[in-house]
Amino acid sequence: MKNINLKKGVDIHIIEAPKFKTNLLSVYLYIPLKRETITKAALLPSVLKRGCTAYPTLKDISCHLDDMYSASASAGVRTKGDGEVLFFTSEYISDKYVGENLTIPVAEFLKEIIFSPLTENGGFNKSYTESEKINLRDAIQSLYNDKKEYAEFKCREAMFGKNGCGMFEVGYEEDLDDITPQNLYEFYTDVLNTAKVDIFVSGTANEQTINDITRILGSLFKPRDAEYILPGIKEYKRDAIQKITEDADVVQSKLCMGLICNVEPTSDEYYSLILANSIFGGTPFSKLFNNVREKLSLAYYAFSRTARFDGYMMISSGIQTENYQKAYDEIMVQFDKMINGEIEDSEINAAKNYMHNAYTAMEDSLKRMEDYWLSQTIMGTNQNISDLLNGISAVTKDDIISVMKKVKFDTIYFLKGKEAANL
Repeated sequence: MKNINLKKGVDIHIIEAPKFKTNLLSVYLYIPLKRETITKAALLPSVLKRGCTAYPTLKDISCHLDDMYSASASAGVRTKGDGEVLFFTSEYISDKYVGENLTIPVAEFLKEIIFSPLTENGGFNKSYTESEKINLRDAIQSLYNDKKEYAEFKCREAMFGKNGCGMFEVGYEEDLDDITPQNLYEFYTDVLNTAKVDIFVSGTANEQTINDITRILGSLFKPRDAEYILPGIKEYKRDAIQKITEDADVVQSKLCMGLICNVEPTSDEYYSLILANSIFGGTPFSKLFNNVREKLSLAYYAFSRTARFDGYMMISSGIQTENYQKAYDEIMVQFDKMINGEIEDSEINAAKNYMHNAYTAMEDSLKRMEDYWLSQTIMGTNQNISDLLNGISAVTKDDIISVMKKVKFDTIYFLKGKEAANL
């Protein structure tokens, strides 16, 4: 990835990937993750992509995208540690395959979507704002109705409170009634003036392409004092593991275990952590899958994952209520095997091969590559995928044991469903 600083707080990044027949042009606006703004941040991209001055309706937008050889466009928000990015992106056929410069109209289109929204009475279009509030409310409720997602969220919230990753990334339903077209527009103007700006062009880009994007998009952002919130070690501070049980009118109970990793996310030790997680619960041949689910049939699913920016590991399982203690005990048995070094060389090799294939496959998707490099940018690192894979390949069994001994249980969250006898 090549990086060009356009002005203070505004950068352009070029990911050369000439094997693709398409290009990806994206604008990312990075802001701190705050409870008072998280719902507005989730709502804003939806309102902006509903229509703008040049293309006031979804039909107008769709027709214009069709005119650009069926280009696609999307907008939304992603959390990244203690920050979040509002993104606006378009994928289009690379100029060399259509015999004309598509980059200019695509950049002009994104410019219109971001900078020329439909406004009235000092705020956004009221109809679009209210409509998107309804859609966001439905999205929030649907996530609450997804009990697996809900249980993991409640476990994170218990771990971190309503800070950083402890928050519900799509916002909160109780905030929606207080959002107006006017105060949402005020938030929008603040984001444009203060957010850290990263413009990505991925695929095939020459000097003229970069100049066009800089002229059309980069020139519209003023210099700003904006910085990323760098990820760091989340300290383990509990005297004892907190255990929370919530009753629910569901058949399948959810057992979630939140752990603090105590690993610097940009250190070489991170390689050991992700490989250890792969062996423990991150693959279809992991200890959790093979034992908790397959061998003992104690769970419908059982896996673990790590969150690099947020410094935690989450163990998630779906179980019958009456199997809670057995499932809990077996998960702890498998965790103890990790820290006691009961790990076969075949497990390590299989995990390394699995991760090699997973990260190599990332290079087959422009969007996944761009998200990878966006994360690298926010972390202040510039590590390509080959470097990452080399780091993973160098991990030893002793490294795995050492890093797993640092991982500490923080919260046990049990969403307790009906027992079989009560069905």
